[in-house]
Amino acid sequence: MKILHYTQYVFGIGHLFRSMAIDRALAPLTVDLVTGGAEVPIPMPDNVRHHAMPAIRMDESYGSILAVDRERDLEDTWREREAMLLDLFRSLRPDVLLIEMFPFGRRVFARELLPLLRFNRELPRPAVALCSLRDILVEKKDQAKFEKRTLDWLNPWFDGVLVHSDPDLVRLDLTFSRVADIACPVWYTGYVAEGPTLPDKGAARSALGLPADGTVILASAGSGTIIRDLLDPIMEASILLAPRLPHKLLMFTGPNAPLDERRRLEERSLSHPDATVREFTPRFPDHVLACDLSVSRGGYNTTMNLLACGARGLMHPYGHDREQRLRLEALSALGHVGLLRDEDLEPSRLAAVMERSLREERRPSGPLRLDGDRGSAEIIRRLATERG
Repeated sequence: MKILHYTQYVFGIGHLFRSMAIDRALAPLTVDLVTGGAEVPIPMPDNVRHHAMPAIRMDESYGSILAVDRERDLEDTWREREAMLLDLFRSLRPDVLLIEMFPFGRRVFARELLPLLRFNRELPRPAVALCSLRDILVEKKDQAKFEKRTLDWLNPWFDGVLVHSDPDLVRLDLTFSRVADIACPVWYTGYVAEGPTLPDKGAARSALGLPADGTVILASAGSGTIIRDLLDPIMEASILLAPRLPHKLLMFTGPNAPLDERRRLEERSLSHPDATVREFTPRFPDHVLACDLSVSRGGYNTTMNLLACGARGLMHPYGHDREQRLRLEALSALGHVGLLRDEDLEPSRLAAVMERSLREERRPSGPLRLDGDRGSAEIIRRLATERG
């Protein structure tokens, strides 16, 4: 069975992590993973053959597309990507074509994806074309136009949609009103939630070189593209909290954090009794398991890491769109996470919220489906087998 998996991340790296988790669950099958974003310093799963296209990203305002290599012409970058993608498909002739997000997002990448999808449909034996989709879509200025365009691209070219969500928490129709007009099957896989590699908090602390006793607070900002609004208040709040509640603060800025931002936080940490600032770790779920409190952004992957570890967390949604806020509001209502509002980021107020969260008893309501990597893999295998 041959699987070609396309994923494009343009700002953060959550899409890449989710794609890798699904590919890992498909082992021992080999997956050819095509990526189009900037290089990320993480190892690929053992069963993945990685094909990196010339990288493209969005600018910080989400206003325009840029080549990551600034010496490359953007148009030349596009042409090289289009040729590489089609050539790979022709040479591989996959049984399954898995495309992350498109056509529910990544509209600008229709330039390289629609020719691929058309070519597939014209084959005597086309690959099963599937869309791999996050639970919540970002809002659009013209929602009706967006939904029509999505259906115009989805219905002719795709054989199914894998929604990585628990339908008892978030259904696709929360942010896409025309689910009934989708011609192909829609499957809810459960959330794709990467858990720890270690069995319990004690083992995690021992393996990570953290103290066996005492309070550990973990702070993170996802990929780190934007960190100042969140990590600065956490650092100040932790400094205020330390005299009355001694703790170790372990802060990860993310691989995309500007160097000057990380250095500024490192300098500020000198005023903290026990703070460490790092850039990135491929063992983030193990750190979540080891901590007593995680304070973070509310991206899909970070949130699912928290839930998979059963950890206590405070989360502040990224304010550019509604995606993180809607998910965190649903989880907060069930007691799974604490939702930080903008006003909660004032350092003295945040210190009080962190202290209260550490001392309060947690009582989450109801289990969530967190096996979306395995659920996705099972559906992909079944469809490929049925294809014959």
